[in-house]
Amino acid sequence: GAHGGGHLGEEETSFRWQCVEQPIGKLLFQRFLEGEPGLAAARALWAELEAYERCEEAEREAAAAALRGRFLEPGGAQHCGFLSAAATATPKG
Repeated sequence: GAHGGGHLGEEETSFRWQCVEQPIGKLLFQRFLEGEPGLAAARALWAELEAYERCEEAEREAAAAALRGRFLEPGGAQHCGFLSAAATATPKG
C-alpha cells in the first residue's frame, strides 16, 4: 500500500486509519460526534478510554468500574445504548 502496509489500499479506507491514526481525521470525527446529540456520549466514552489507557495500573480497576457505570450500564449518566452486548460485557478473568 501507499503507507507501507502492503494491504492493497485497505489502510487508506479503514476507519482506524482515517479516524484514529490520522490526527486531522480523528479531530474531525470527534467533532462530528460532539455535534450529534445521540453520539455525544460516544465521544465522551472515547475520551475516557484514552484517559484509561494513560492511567497507572493501580488506578485501572476503579477507572474501569467508573466507565462501566457511566457508559455501559443502563441508567448510567451517559449510557451508550447503541453498543452491542459483547462490547458492554464485563471481561472474565
